Amino acid sequence: MSSVIVGWIVVIPIAVAIGWLVWFIWNNNRKLDARLAAGDFALLSSPSFKVTEVIRAPAGSRVEQGTLQVLPPNTTGYIRQQLPDGRIALIPVTTIHQPIKSVHSTMRTNQQPPEL
Repeated sequence: MSSVIVGWIVVIPIAVAIGWLVWFIWNNNRKLDARLAAGDFALLSSPSFKVTEVIRAPAGSRVEQGTLQVLPPNTTGYIRQQLPDGRIALIPVTTIHQPIKSVHSTMRTNQQPPEL
């Protein structure tokens, strides 16, 4: 009878520790998924995570701090953008007062564009 009690005294803390470890790992993965979905740029410089590859970017891409370029409403113009290889591109831009319904990337994906 005493060996059964000693067994439960050993098993219960081990079971609690395993349960806590499983919950801790699951919770950290859930938080990381939420931060990735929100596009948290702090993950790139975080000491907790090592970024070895950015999957949804062309080869040779890099993450840089950008500036927001605001155009006055109802204007057509060009945004000057420096490409990764050093060339300058003038990108035509038209502003409208309608919200963007969806953006679909056609770069290396097998997803179909959403139906509007």
